[in-house]
Amino acid sequence: RCLKGGYECLGYEDSDSRAKVHQRDPDAPVASQVPPISTSDPARLARSETLDTVLEATQTVDLDAGELGPSILKAALLYRMSRTTPSTTNNCIVTDSSEDFNCSWPQDQIQSTIYSRSPIRPCFGTNSGVRPVSNDLSRVIEALCQSIPPIVDAREMMRKDHFENIIHEYNLMRACYWLMIPSPAIIDSLTAQLRGSKRIIWTMYWGAKLFQALAQNPQTCGSAVQVCIGWINKLEHNFTVDSHRNPPLTDVADCLKVQLELAHLNFAVVDSVLGYNLLQKALPRFLQIVAVDSNLYMELPNGSLAVSFPRALSASRYEIRRFAIFDAAVALVLGVPPLVEYGYDGECDPESHGLEWIHGIPVALLEVIAQVTSWRAGSKVPLDDWEALERRVLAWKPAIPATVPTLETASVPRAAVQESWRHVALIYIYMGLCGVASDDSRVQESVHRMAQLGATVADIPISIHMLMSCVVAGLAARLEKHRVLVYNMLLSFKGAQVWLFQGPQLGQVLYHLWHGVGAGGASVTWDDYVQS
Repeated sequence: RCLKGGYECLGYEDSDSRAKVHQRDPDAPVASQVPPISTSDPARLARSETLDTVLEATQTVDLDAGELGPSILKAALLYRMSRTTPSTTNNCIVTDSSEDFNCSWPQDQIQSTIYSRSPIRPCFGTNSGVRPVSNDLSRVIEALCQSIPPIVDAREMMRKDHFENIIHEYNLMRACYWLMIPSPAIIDSLTAQLRGSKRIIWTMYWGAKLFQALAQNPQTCGSAVQVCIGWINKLEHNFTVDSHRNPPLTDVADCLKVQLELAHLNFAVVDSVLGYNLLQKALPRFLQIVAVDSNLYMELPNGSLAVSFPRALSASRYEIRRFAIFDAAVALVLGVPPLVEYGYDGECDPESHGLEWIHGIPVALLEVIAQVTSWRAGSKVPLDDWEALERRVLAWKPAIPATVPTLETASVPRAAVQESWRHVALIYIYMGLCGVASDDSRVQESVHRMAQLGATVADIPISIHMLMSCVVAGLAARLEKHRVLVYNMLLSFKGAQVWLFQGPQLGQVLYHLWHGVGAGGASVTWDDYVQS
């Protein structure tokens, strides 16, 4: 009866409880602010019997490695980022009084999706203007569930040809988003580290299928995310436990690989808070691996130990490098302290790092960014002063490793991405370390340059590497044209077109900043961004 009458079915027999369903025209006039997140009843989590069978049959045991205890940081972050009911005096979105400023904004395009682990909340609110999931969408998700192979084929999964087919399929889907083409030696090295782990194979297989579904039909995002939350929880529980009080180092490394891959899926598809939770859970295993390799830590003048950030970036184990990258990137974007006390004893060799083709951050600039974060966190390790960091950034020159094949058509966008990171580091030094406001002439010069660089890559896949550059340029931007450019780029970083964070969520953070402290182009500080 609901379908015949054109109503949204809410599961009630009373027809008065139903609301007429209309599809919003993307070109129609929009409201003056982002709609609040729905506080409707939690949706039931769809489960795949096939996946349940796989997980229950997989050999898993209890974990005694321990989980991070509760912290004020975690509690505050979860509270501030998972609230769904804004108050009248401290609303998440503060609307600017200038209609001229608001008229340029495609506010209804942003879909901020905040989830809690329990209960599961719907992806979109009833007021968001998005149609309910259709039967066709349900069939897509069901097909996704059925695509997970049964456990009886586990030995087949370990065969070299089958494993490489999975990796090849995943690489084909993500290749257009790489900053550069990796050398065969790098691919072979990564493949060799992953081949022996059943757990990471299953995790990557699931990740490949999820991104494939999002790439084929971005409208599946809402339903796919709800299913994804449950699956990630089950995968994390079943694939990262070990009954041994002192498990072999290979098992610890396997579990860390899985946790980082699942954290990436959470950051990219579900929610930044859940991704940060999984990154916190991965910390004990990261430290276990570091503890057995004296090359990865350093002794400080006071006798305590710290993880060497440059050596972590060039570690032989892929998962160590990946954790350090995630920790530095999350601290920059979310404004949280790093999970690890890092020391800075030299510089990392880009050749030995070997992962810049994935994340797009020049390692020399990543080290500078990590030092600024350590300054802000009150680290006790010896750190360079702001002038020394500034000199390093200004003297840095982009270089493509000799082992990486180059394409002439990709050289200009790649150079734009790398150059944008120079200005990310400069703005972070000036605003994050020196404490200047966004109206500083050096900051505005970098914002103007980043806007030019962003415009050159705005319509190509490689633009996903500009996400964090957009955030930093956006928080410092004062001109409306710069803010609109950044906002529109962030809205495009969703579905399969993501690197680590979802652009729309960060776009809402900037929208709050611009219509609050920064209303009308007013200057802001880095702490204002952290508060937003």
